[in-house]
Amino acid sequence: MEPARSAVRRELKFHSNDRFVQKKREEREMMNRSIYILCFAMLFFAGTSTPAQQKFEVSPFVGYETSGSYPVNPFNPPVGNLPPVSSLRVNDALAFGTFLNYNLTENTQLEFMWNRNNTSYSGQSILTGQYHKAFDTTVDQFQFGALYMFLNSEHRLRPYIAGGLGFTHDSNGGGTPNRTEFGFNIGGGVKYYVSRHVGLRGDVRWLPTYGSSTNGLYCDPFYGFCYNAQLPNYLNRGSFTGGIIFRF
Repeated sequence: MEPARSAVRRELKFHSNDRFVQKKREEREMMNRSIYILCFAMLFFAGTSTPAQQKFEVSPFVGYETSGSYPVNPFNPPVGNLPPVSSLRVNDALAFGTFLNYNLTENTQLEFMWNRNNTSYSGQSILTGQYHKAFDTTVDQFQFGALYMFLNSEHRLRPYIAGGLGFTHDSNGGGTPNRTEFGFNIGGGVKYYVSRHVGLRGDVRWLPTYGSSTNGLYCDPFYGFCYNAQLPNYLNRGSFTGGIIFRF
């Protein structure tokens, strides 16, 4: 009997190690994709820049990203080890990443943003309404867009507005499938150029990511008629970051 138990324990340990290796492999693959995207953006901007002018900016940042939730069907397969839940919430966390900017004009820039936060998801019980931790996740947000500065380059302090489109990738733990969904951003901030090559940047963004769809009533804003449709639900998160600008 004891040899059989030992064999079962070895088999369970083997499968546990196999899942751990698979998760680490997926994390490495996602990190490689992130690096490829960053390198591509840098090469694209650098290839289109003019050597005689400083058109390229790299701005690493750190900050805070708020929580956000979206409804889910409680009859779907269980989330983690939780009983049926009515919504999922990604929890607030420290955020870090970088902006890459390329000057189109004196006041307008193309922009790429990568924002990462190591956080977790919690599920809301349909019985108690309380949230309980479901699984850990690493959230990577990739956004492509534009930025407009209100003052010309003679000013050191330059407020701006910005926005873009992209996607969000969740690298989930606990055996939960990874997830990639559409996202966008709207926000603004201020840049302060300490010197010709170095500056400071503060940035605030609204960062919705698609979460789920539910059946609901939609009313056309132009023609006024209403009908039942699948309506999207978004994870509405806010990002507050600060960083250093390096100009080339």
